[in-house]
Amino acid sequence: MTTEEQSESESEVLRIPGFRRLWGANGFRFSAAEVAGFALPITAVTSLHANPFEVGLIFVFSRLGYLLVGLPAGVWVDRWNRKSVLLWADAIYAVGFVSIPLAYALDALTVPQLIVVAFIGSVSGVFFDVAHNSVLPELLPKRRIADANARLQTSSTTIMAVSPGAAGLATRAVPAPLLYLFAVVCHLVSLLMIKGIEPAETDRPPVEKRDFRREIVEGITFLFKHPLLRLIVCQAALNNLGAGIMLAMLPVFLLDEVGVSSWVFGLLSTLGAVAGVVASLMCPRLRRRFGEIRMTIVFSALAPFALVAAPFAAVFRDAAVPLVAAAQILIGFVVVGRAVAVAGLRARATPLAYMGRVSAANGVVTQGATPLGGLIGGVLAGTWSTTVALWVGVVVTAVPVVILLRSPIRRHRTLPSEWEA
Repeated sequence: MTTEEQSESESEVLRIPGFRRLWGANGFRFSAAEVAGFALPITAVTSLHANPFEVGLIFVFSRLGYLLVGLPAGVWVDRWNRKSVLLWADAIYAVGFVSIPLAYALDALTVPQLIVVAFIGSVSGVFFDVAHNSVLPELLPKRRIADANARLQTSSTTIMAVSPGAAGLATRAVPAPLLYLFAVVCHLVSLLMIKGIEPAETDRPPVEKRDFRREIVEGITFLFKHPLLRLIVCQAALNNLGAGIMLAMLPVFLLDEVGVSSWVFGLLSTLGAVAGVVASLMCPRLRRRFGEIRMTIVFSALAPFALVAAPFAAVFRDAAVPLVAAAQILIGFVVVGRAVAVAGLRARATPLAYMGRVSAANGVVTQGATPLGGLIGGVLAGTWSTTVALWVGVVVTAVPVVILLRSPIRRHRTLPSEWEA
């Protein structure tokens, strides 16, 4: 398939009204997440003068949702109306986010409130993500899900390229806590767009005839028995553990220790997102040429090499900004490249009836590793230094390379037919 044909395939999914609305809602929701995620450490460090452990704790609670409710969320989403789940998630996001500028205006904003709002957003995000992944097969044929995921990935990385830099520039005119008003508006628009979709709900057994614990076990069992899904989830978990250390400690290192301004911090994040956009444009062609499994392996193995520039920035302080810029560019390219490589693989390997539970189990393991990394990073930085924390992050992300080199899956180029649902 040529690049033009690939672009046409991605454009065709937008002609389906339900997916078009979901795609738009996802864009607004992602814009809110990017701006809120940018504003969170800025607010903590510059407005509330939080210490490294407090910043790490805020980061942990912002990613804790999957660990606490990920597995039951998968069962519930498989039982409930997925459109309703998306609507409620957007509404709860908006209520939580609007409390921050209100408290700031009343001079009552505190670190505990940031922790609570971060946790509310994390839990809402679990339900939104699981329902979002599960509703795609109800809007599109399975053969079009890879095209839909590619379209979602491209738009998300484009938003990532614009949002942090724009938010950073906005902090020159308004305090960081007020950026949450933009996030609230985005979630309200997302809610309105989701109201217009009409998923083709699948037949499900009555709830009273289903065993909650057994359904959770079925989702976990399917995920870890499937050879490809098991490898992907283990790789992602280890990569996210190391990335969690990095993500939690970089704001402290840059804003507090190096002393960069908020707009420079936003610009550095934008560089990584721009690299992600480039990857989203290049990697579909590479996936077709080299195969999605081979691409997944290569990009996962590249993760530690992408991260290593960050701890070097802690050693060579005079060159900290350009080194972090290099790390952000490489990380952005690798993360999006891997996401494009695996786009559609889980959906093709998972039966529709298991989609919510498998997505949730996958999220618990992979997304749950990120707050654990943030907690480890906060402890390491508090006990020793941010430099030590950054180096540990690199070492952790190197572990999947060993797993990959010992895996029999490395012999495959694309998804074998016997692994498809």
